Amino acid sequence: MSRRITVSEYLVRRGLPADWTYRSPLGRAAARIYRATYGREPGHTLQLIHGRFRPVMAYSPGEQHVLTEAWEQYGSTAGRYTYRPRPAAPAPARRTGPAWHGSGDSMRWTPPTGPTRSHP
Repeated sequence: MSRRITVSEYLVRRGLPADWTYRSPLGRAAARIYRATYGREPGHTLQLIHGRFRPVMAYSPGEQHVLTEAWEQYGSTAGRYTYRPRPAAPAPARRTGPAWHGSGDSMRWTPPTGPTRSHP
């Protein structure tokens, strides 16, 4: 039995990340072409997206021409835009000062100096 391919896997083969911003519109374009060509709905498979399994369209090796046609027709995203990684988020500011007891690193916590308080 041959393995079915999803839009995310197709994008990886094209050199783009699987979570490319325009994968959903590209998948809709591919499904529209598939319906026009074959007169039925494309097959489905479950894929983990944002922590949940969701049904996505999947195409057999003989139907992968649909993904190529969608890529060529969807020129506004396929040809003009290139993948640029998002800049890294800035690191959170470290809390320091007299009200902060410790080094700021929870794995290297040091107890405050001074007398030990008893608990009630």
